Amino acid sequence: MDTKRLPAEQHAARSEAAWKVLTESKPDLIILADDYAVSSLSERLGNDTTPVVFLGLNANPRNLSLHYYENFTGVLERPLFRRALLFADKLLTKKDERKKLLMMFDNSRTSAVAISQIRNHSTSISIGKLDIDFDMIDTENNWQRTILESKSLGYDAIFIGLYHTLTKEDGSHAEPNIIIQWTATHSPLPHFGFWDFSIGPEANIGGYVLDGYIHGRMAGELVVQILAGSDIRQLHYVSDQTGRLLFSRSGLLRWNITLPDIMAEHSYWTP
Repeated sequence: MDTKRLPAEQHAARSEAAWKVLTESKPDLIILADDYAVSSLSERLGNDTTPVVFLGLNANPRNLSLHYYENFTGVLERPLFRRALLFADKLLTKKDERKKLLMMFDNSRTSAVAISQIRNHSTSISIGKLDIDFDMIDTENNWQRTILESKSLGYDAIFIGLYHTLTKEDGSHAEPNIIIQWTATHSPLPHFGFWDFSIGPEANIGGYVLDGYIHGRMAGELVVQILAGSDIRQLHYVSDQTGRLLFSRSGLLRWNITLPDIMAEHSYWTP
């Protein structure tokens, strides 16, 4: 659907184009791969008998009326925010003290739904000795300003979620790779991530992340069962239950962070 790059006014047309392809091709099974794809096509697909497997869905399925559709099943994307925050807490230098963290996301529908899993409508929460502020940002300029000001505002670390719908001054789409590379170069604080794609030598330095491969494999297993003859009505939704520790060696070195031995033994690594 490409809705993270296309302007919002083009999303409906994109949905109609996808529907046209589906009705003309008459597939044996349909896979929907994010919140917008599900929300924009589910009602029409739910009135059909073609099996549908979704993945990458952050929203509550009931809010999209998926429980009414007998031809739907899939994988719910549930970032493991609390565990990720607590793991990273072990790496920060202020041992056994309260820490102030900034959680940054773009201002997208996907981000809003994802964040709702850890907070209601407040802009701040506390978990143990962690005080966490949330900031949902529209533009590249505001993102950069927030990063640069973070240390002077008293934060100890930054947690970066999604950054894929930020726009430039002229309204055009800002490249996600450029956003995260700029962040890695200019951030005055160590910054961690929640998804494996955001970790690397020119990206977030690490974290307890969702594994996109495992998420996709769960969806693939549902597809295989359906194509082998399983009744989709008997295949219940599944969701991410575990993540993995993933760290960038160069990122840790830059911030002079050493993992505890037990954490290092169970971690995956990038350069």
